[in-house]
Amino acid sequence: MQHKSSDRPNLADRLFFILTQPENLARILRWAWIVSLGMLVLGYLLIYFNLKSYINL
Repeated sequence: MQHKSSDRPNLADRLFFILTQPENLARILRWAWIVSLGMLVLGYLLIYFNLKSYINL
């Protein structure tokens, strides 16, 4: 029984090809930017609420 070798890419190759298309890279970059900004704001809020009693604003 012989198996024919196909040039069809496997699932991981197809996923990588889809993710590296420019419109998908832009979408990934946008979400990474939003998550990063959210984490920055959350960090500043945590610092503010922990140090609020020392600041006396």
